[in-house]
Amino acid sequence: MGNLSAHEAYFELACQFFWRSGFVSSPGSYLVHNKNRGIVKVGVGGGRRVSLPSAAQSQFRHTTKDGQDTGLFDVLNASVDADAPCFFLVSPDFKRAFRDARLPSAVFEQPRLEFRFSAATPHGEVSYAQDSSGVREARQMLSELVDDIIVPLGTPIPPAPLSFAEVSDGWERAESDAAFLARLEAGILALQDHPDGKMTMMRSFCRAIPCNVDRFDIYRQHARNNGEYACSHFYCLDETTFSFGCSPENTFEIVGGDLHVDVVASTCKAGQGEAFERRELIENPKQQKEHLATIESRSARYAPFCEAEGMTLIKPMQIKRLRHVCHLHSLVVGSLRPQITILDIIPTLFPIMGAKPAELLSLSDSDKSPHRFYGGIVGHWEEGYAGSFLNLRNALVQGDTIHAKVGMGVLRESNAASELTETEDKISGLMEAVFQCCQGENRA
Repeated sequence: MGNLSAHEAYFELACQFFWRSGFVSSPGSYLVHNKNRGIVKVGVGGGRRVSLPSAAQSQFRHTTKDGQDTGLFDVLNASVDADAPCFFLVSPDFKRAFRDARLPSAVFEQPRLEFRFSAATPHGEVSYAQDSSGVREARQMLSELVDDIIVPLGTPIPPAPLSFAEVSDGWERAESDAAFLARLEAGILALQDHPDGKMTMMRSFCRAIPCNVDRFDIYRQHARNNGEYACSHFYCLDETTFSFGCSPENTFEIVGGDLHVDVVASTCKAGQGEAFERRELIENPKQQKEHLATIESRSARYAPFCEAEGMTLIKPMQIKRLRHVCHLHSLVVGSLRPQITILDIIPTLFPIMGAKPAELLSLSDSDKSPHRFYGGIVGHWEEGYAGSFLNLRNALVQGDTIHAKVGMGVLRESNAASELTETEDKISGLMEAVFQCCQGENRA
């Protein structure tokens, strides 16, 4: 057993409160753990939801001269309550030809009640209610559901990560390894003519999931074990549809008047020791090139929203350790221009994971299946703060099927076989959580 840290205690209390409340399977309810801030937010549905249809189906589509679809988000601006907190999911599929017609392009969920848990307030506090009767209801919920929870002195130390071969049993690949390798090799070949080029390539998985496997338990297992992620979430879209994941990075956070942007790029296998991590990440020319190129592109993307000095690198190339992989992580910060809000920035983000140069996008995004919410954004805003996170290491449960995707950055120096292995390492954490929860039900 390992002793609970202050972080683990407030997270466990928030999870137990959410589960005991009975709202885990209530449409519109959510739990968001922002590790960058050290805060869990639990929202109770029944407030206000704004769902945006796919751009292809929407009567509100309007494309500006810079190619951005703004109409969908104009509708959002006019529909949300500026004084209420909001959880949101935005799919990249509104810019793609392959969509799941059952899902909205985006959903913005404003709760009826919201609770905040942190190391300073591990038993929770009311952070939002629509009116005074809501405040009383929320305080009663905390009194009844949290005060008698006894947090254990420790939690089981997770064993060594299971192998991809073991945890991927039961998952179906949308394309064979051979077909995916062929796509990778075609991408690497195309990049030979572009020394500074980069593309993101993805592959899809799905599997059946028994109805008696608790969807929230899968999320909790995934989040508990996944190390230094930036933000995790669990969200009930409807009675049979759930989104959850553990993102390693933000796309941006607005903290006061500053814009904070994570740069997480370059990957190696976890658990091999500091010397291995340094050799594979810090001292590897290919990894350095990928990371520096990403710093440059992210800084350029967000500079128009900042004052004249643009973005400044304030935390260069730290190692971020997750359960199955490690990444290089840098942080760039800029002073936000007056009047800029999160809804000004979101429409400019897509495609988030694309290609440079843009002419390679059709080859980069050659996975002919819906992304659903993979590779989009997930986040939360409240007064004084807004956070948008890249929706990776995530899954979407629809009925008795769980969908997942994984991707990687490809350069001209990349090796197709190594990139294939990287996808297996990245998705293993999610698959391991599903495997453990399914095994637990089988033993019950």
